Amino acid sequence: MHSSLSFLTLFFMVPMLALAQTPPSQKESREDRMQALRVAYFEEELSLTPEESTLFWPAWNEKEEKLKANGKAVRAIETKLKSTESDAEAAELIQELKQLQLEDLELRHGAIDHVAAFIGYRRAGMIKQVEREFRTQVMKRRMKGSESGNGQRPGNRSPRVPQRY
Repeated sequence: MHSSLSFLTLFFMVPMLALAQTPPSQKESREDRMQALRVAYFEEELSLTPEESTLFWPAWNEKEEKLKANGKAVRAIETKLKSTESDAEAAELIQELKQLQLEDLELRHGAIDHVAAFIGYRRAGMIKQVEREFRTQVMKRRMKGSESGNGQRPGNRSPRVPQRY
């Protein structure tokens, strides 16, 4: 009885676990596709020439990596703040948090100034809006995909058949 129960548990759980995990190559492929879409969207919206694009992307990607690292540090301090038991320790963590937030702002402003050197301030000033529009379009597409059934595109779905009980 015990071995058949173990077998049944494994029989049902292993396929579920396999489906729940996205293979690293598939995840990387999805990230690569998303980055390619992002590049194309930015290049079109900012009207980047090929020369400007070769200067823009390395600078912008470097800024993104620095901001990501800064964000991780901010979240780590916020997590520590939750478990802090003394006001003195909390005050110290808040000072660190303020410093990281100032660094974040300086990184953003520095990046705009840096890319403005080769695309101009008018287009550099548009970057935040272009980022926001890109994210909005991606989210709308994801929502549309999830509404149409398990993230599939509407054309790929099989017709629903009523179930009989």
